[in-house]
Amino acid sequence: MITPTFKVDQDNESVTIVVHTPYVRAQDVDLYVEGSEFRFYLRPYFLRLHFPGNIIEDDNSKAVYDPSAGEFTIRVSKETKGEHFPDLDLLTKLLARTGETETKKNEPKKPLIEVIGSTTDEKPGLEEDEIQDAIDFNWEIPQEVPVAQADELSITAHYGFDQQYHGYFTHIYETLNEINDIDDPEKSTADSRREQRIESENGRFDEDHYCMDYVHNDEIKELIKYKTIYAKELKRLQKNTKMANTKQENKSLIEEIEPKDATGDIDMTSLSIEDTKESLLKFTSKEDAMMRDLPKKEYLLSFEKGAYLGLVDLMFAYSYNHRITEGENNVESVWCVGKISSTLSSLEQFSVLKDVITSCYRRTLVYPLYRNFELCDKVLQDVYILFKLGKRAILKALLELKHLFDHHDVYYIYSKLFLDDYSVWIQHSK
Repeated sequence: MITPTFKVDQDNESVTIVVHTPYVRAQDVDLYVEGSEFRFYLRPYFLRLHFPGNIIEDDNSKAVYDPSAGEFTIRVSKETKGEHFPDLDLLTKLLARTGETETKKNEPKKPLIEVIGSTTDEKPGLEEDEIQDAIDFNWEIPQEVPVAQADELSITAHYGFDQQYHGYFTHIYETLNEINDIDDPEKSTADSRREQRIESENGRFDEDHYCMDYVHNDEIKELIKYKTIYAKELKRLQKNTKMANTKQENKSLIEEIEPKDATGDIDMTSLSIEDTKESLLKFTSKEDAMMRDLPKKEYLLSFEKGAYLGLVDLMFAYSYNHRITEGENNVESVWCVGKISSTLSSLEQFSVLKDVITSCYRRTLVYPLYRNFELCDKVLQDVYILFKLGKRAILKALLELKHLFDHHDVYYIYSKLFLDDYSVWIQHSK
């Protein structure tokens, strides 16, 4: 656990604790107040304070989170109004365990290396001392005042939407993030992230798994036949367009046959979304609420092409998950989308469309359950349909992804880094 930076203040009736915890979900916080003890827990942060007097949680107590500053301001009442708590500026003293004093903390400890006879049955004394120490302090873990390291003050890595974020992966090893493929994102560069991604993909490719999916492909064939809601919407629009054209023109004696897709039911050369009647892609009340809660921003992108290419990458990962789950997300959907998308898993920023497609195919043949080249081709066609349907269809897909990531204990940070901004930006894009 990480001890967050904090400060403490007081007035005649209460104590105020300001805890700095950037890039967290405020709704997951746990607070505990009893006697003189105060506890704050929000993964990966833990803070325990012992005050000189008793505090209570009453109607005047409150906790407020400021997302812009990344700070919790917590106010708890004093049990005895008007009592003065001394030494609140001595943070080390507040962090001390029950009964722990500076004298005890500064006592010389046993050497880390001891010579133990191999012929005796005596147990090492170190374990006994540790157990006794835990008993003495009521099994409370020791804490230290956090100190900013020099390398933490020189963070230069930037990532996220339009490369505008940093610091979100400072404690990556404390969060059990299985999507992330980069060893130390905060010290990485765009080139190093790309090299590590390609190396990881090469090392994880499983020939046996790929061959098994190539031979035993009955389930995959059924998934390829699945008609997504976007394909149904496109077919509906094409039908309406064709009917409208028929009314205006006399039917020709010779009918021209136009190209179809692999399944033979979608005209890939006549894609229109002028008609909004009876649309299958209407926004739900939940999606309307999500859009109202999005940040109010305007964007002047430094690399607009990179934003569009990242969107292609996200839509490929979304379309793969949408197809293999047949539109019904499951507990693996967040991991599946995050792992296939290089934008999320490797914080990649693309500059060429070919690199996007290559990365999507490579990762789809390396990580998820179904690894099949024909399935990749079908998913790419799904992406093509999404972009032809326009920004409303893409926004609907982004909001679905945002809902998935927002409700995950670890992966919610990807909403802050990418999905929130993409959901706002796509509404104003052309």
